[in-house]
Amino acid sequence: MNTYTYVILGGGVVAGYAAKEFVGQGVQPHELAIISADSMPPYERPSLSKDFLTGESDMDSIPINEASFYDQHKIDLHLNTKVERIDFHSRILYTSDNKEFGFGKLLIATGSGVQTLDLPEAHLPGIFYLRSIDDAYQIRKNAKKSQYAAVIGAGYIGMEVAAALTQQDIEPIVIFPEDRVMNQLFTPELSQFYQRYYEERGVSFKPQSKVTGLMGNGRIYGVILNEDEHLPVDMVVAGVGVTPTVDLFRDTKLKLDDGIIVNEYLETNIPDVYAAGDIAKYHDVLFDTYRRVEHWDNAVEQGQHAAHIMMGKREPFVKVPYFFSDAFDLSWEFWGDTTNASQVMYRGDMSKRSFSIWWIYDEQLVAALVMDRPEERELIPEWIQKKEAVSSKLLWDGQEPVSWKRVQTYR
Repeated sequence: MNTYTYVILGGGVVAGYAAKEFVGQGVQPHELAIISADSMPPYERPSLSKDFLTGESDMDSIPINEASFYDQHKIDLHLNTKVERIDFHSRILYTSDNKEFGFGKLLIATGSGVQTLDLPEAHLPGIFYLRSIDDAYQIRKNAKKSQYAAVIGAGYIGMEVAAALTQQDIEPIVIFPEDRVMNQLFTPELSQFYQRYYEERGVSFKPQSKVTGLMGNGRIYGVILNEDEHLPVDMVVAGVGVTPTVDLFRDTKLKLDDGIIVNEYLETNIPDVYAAGDIAKYHDVLFDTYRRVEHWDNAVEQGQHAAHIMMGKREPFVKVPYFFSDAFDLSWEFWGDTTNASQVMYRGDMSKRSFSIWWIYDEQLVAALVMDRPEERELIPEWIQKKEAVSSKLLWDGQEPVSWKRVQTYR
């Protein structure tokens, strides 16, 4: 049995950035192991629904660390290795090929898996989900011989995939049950702006529609909407959500609730066991709530922070929740939590694609979305974290970006 001081279970973004941070903190040769069911070392995920899907980037651009990184720093990388059982008391991981790995401290970074379509014929060739490099390759390959594509879901993945497909001369139609795109985050005005922008570039939309059937004969050739509407398609990409990968831990003492519960130090209820990334439902000290964040930035930051804590630098994870997305020539960033917002204010001009949206609660900025306003993007995260008071007069004052100077003027 191989025994390590530190073990990372999972080979995604958390693992790649945590490994880099372990090295920066002085981990010794063969103290650290990554145990991953993946077939390749940790790689970046955001480009899979963007430039990788369009063919603008390839394998060489996505590794988090150079190929020589793990050998150079004597990090033991166990790929194609599936853990089937964990004994937290004895601190041993048992794999499907009868290997055993002992650990002193364990970082769980098993991420999440895609939710699949619960329909007859859902196994047909031509139906895809996007989670891994292999998924992206298959979508890209099939896009070259397709003209019509159904994209199921109008969230991050669905919207980014639809944009990428149009750049390959495909006519995508986005199908979703809600009344507007990105409805969990976008305001109605922003949803309208985004849908119109997509439509001008060849994307069609079917809001308030549910895929109730799939048609195929050896391969997908159509989808059925709301029981009676038939749409011909050459391929389907479903982005209907993900689920934290927790099956391995269900019969253990690990505390679960829509992921693995961790405190502000990313610690689970079991000593020396930590969790980070999509799998972790952590205590957000800024908003005093528990949240699970499915985004690259969170995986990067928590992976790095977990490495610090596991090597003895025990500090709370304090981070304003952050998301970004790129599609066509649009790029936006979002910070915060809109849950308790009582006001929404707009600055700038949507028609010029330079604007921001501010969510306010009790005269405090709790969230903001920014597109092409660099002065504001530098201000917002710190302002939310410091819980600075916000003047309505400041936010409504003309079209100029907010700056610290202007903030001081209105206090």
